[in-house]
Amino acid sequence: MNGPSPSRRRARELVEPQHWVGGATESVAGLCQFVLLLRLGATLMLVVAAVLIEPDPQTLLLGTLVAGIVTAAELAVVVRHPVAVVRWPVFVLVELAAGAAIAALMQGGPVFFSFSCGSAAVFGVAAGLRAWPVWVVQTVAAYAVVAWIIRLDEVPATLAVYLTGVPTLYVLVGLASATARAAVIRHVNLARSALEAIERSAVAAERTRVARELHDSVEKTLRGLSFAAASLPQAVQQRPQLAAELARTVAEGARTAADEARELLGMLRADDLDATLAQAIERACREWSAKSGLRADTDLSDVAADLPVRHEVLRIVREALGNVARHSGAEHAWIDLVREGVNLRLTIRDDGHGFTVPADLDRLSAAGHYGVVGMAERARQIGGRLRVFSGEDLGAVGGTQVVLWAPAGVMAPMSDRVRT
Repeated sequence: MNGPSPSRRRARELVEPQHWVGGATESVAGLCQFVLLLRLGATLMLVVAAVLIEPDPQTLLLGTLVAGIVTAAELAVVVRHPVAVVRWPVFVLVELAAGAAIAALMQGGPVFFSFSCGSAAVFGVAAGLRAWPVWVVQTVAAYAVVAWIIRLDEVPATLAVYLTGVPTLYVLVGLASATARAAVIRHVNLARSALEAIERSAVAAERTRVARELHDSVEKTLRGLSFAAASLPQAVQQRPQLAAELARTVAEGARTAADEARELLGMLRADDLDATLAQAIERACREWSAKSGLRADTDLSDVAADLPVRHEVLRIVREALGNVARHSGAEHAWIDLVREGVNLRLTIRDDGHGFTVPADLDRLSAAGHYGVVGMAERARQIGGRLRVFSGEDLGAVGGTQVVLWAPAGVMAPMSDRVRT
């Protein structure tokens, strides 16, 4: 079975429910509204000029009334129902019938030619180059009207030359409108393709991020569980006490894995992408304060951030606040976010007892401070840098201070990023 013709396929593509409201049909409808408004304005200006010259303007006003009513009705339909622009044969019938009525009432005249010229533009916008047969019909009919006018009245030679040249405008105006329509549709399609590419990239980045989160948390816990479970059969027969310890390890590991999975799902749901980064941090601080009973004060600037940067910054905030509640003995935390050129700077500090920070943060893992090491790794993943100040580093101020520098907004080139 043969597929639909290109013209029918193009018409159907314009009215796909998922695209037409913000896509090609809406844009074409806007262009059609613009053309109709121009015709209405041009017709009114011609009427004003003609009334000043015409001794008996009643017929002129009657023809203008027909042109105004038809144009206003079409404009109202297109504004309320943009998809109507695809029904271009209906526009052809209405426009040709109105043009014939105006020609019969006024025996031609400026209002007729202005209305007909606008009709050619409307056909070009609504149908594109498919309207060429209508332009031919319009041109032939217009020449017939011109010949009628010249025979009825004693028209000066210069005006006769002008009148005979007017019908050629129909084709030119129609072609110009069809070109504008094609340009608008091409622009919409290019914008849609770019948006789809961005969405695909965002989905890929989100999948990579979720995979990394699973690897860094749940997968490591499950791997440890598998090692413990693999040792259980032999331990049950030879070392019952060790088997009991391994069983407890498996049970605790299973609970840990469930908690990590629950926390990961909670993070995915909690990050409201409609909120700004500052709003998301503010929400995380409120939740932490309500859960821990500790006070959290924020001073957050409205800083734009890419999706990966945003996610890692939020994870670092939550991890740092979790460390404050678990280890610092603090009663108060302060969270600041500012923009510094192409980077953002996040500061999280507390009034706790602090600890001795080694020169290499990776050494903290030996002391059980895996959270700080994880924050440093997250900072490196987004091209940023994380520093921890505590104990003697802060002198009399005391407490602990975590500072993150990371790219802000659109990801900066590697040469512009802070070096780790």
